[in-house]
Amino acid sequence: MGFSIAWIAVRTEDHTALFDLAEVSSTDEPDEYYETPISGAALENGWFLLVGRRCDNRLVDSEFLQILSNRWDCIATTIEEHVMHVTSSYWSSGSELWSIVHDAQNGINHLESRGSLPSDYDAIRADKIQQQEAEGGESADVDVIFDVPLEIAKRFFGFRHDEDCDVLAQECIVSFTDLARHPSGRKPPWWKLW
Repeated sequence: MGFSIAWIAVRTEDHTALFDLAEVSSTDEPDEYYETPISGAALENGWFLLVGRRCDNRLVDSEFLQILSNRWDCIATTIEEHVMHVTSSYWSSGSELWSIVHDAQNGINHLESRGSLPSDYDAIRADKIQQQEAEGGESADVDVIFDVPLEIAKRFFGFRHDEDCDVLAQECIVSFTDLARHPSGRKPPWWKLW
């Protein structure tokens, strides 16, 4: 079973303002494996991480990222391991500055990038392509190219969804209440669909 998640990292220490804009509320319940609709944690380096279940989570909606990045720089990543699709993008001043996409459905070596890419992009890309070739290239059972967008994002603030996070500024990643989904902050009864 693979991950299907999306996450944003926002460069801010004003967590209350971020929570208001993202329409979330923190709880004290640990969520180590991102099983709740939204979870998150403050990071030691001044970034705040919010992780949403499913790769199409509202946190990575381009309109929301445009609004969010008008206040703070942010990185958005989507991960769908079931089909080996991953994206990472950097947003600032209401615009996407760069993005990287890998979609194994378009070939194991597929990698699409645009914008003003980070200076270490070419070196990371070359290293992962070399590793992919060493594993057997297109016919390999492993998808090393999948790591390129994830490694670029990790260089900014130290987080990867599939590694232990040693940059947490708090004890653990915790569950959040998604107030946009449930304005009252509570889940509706199971029988109420609206």
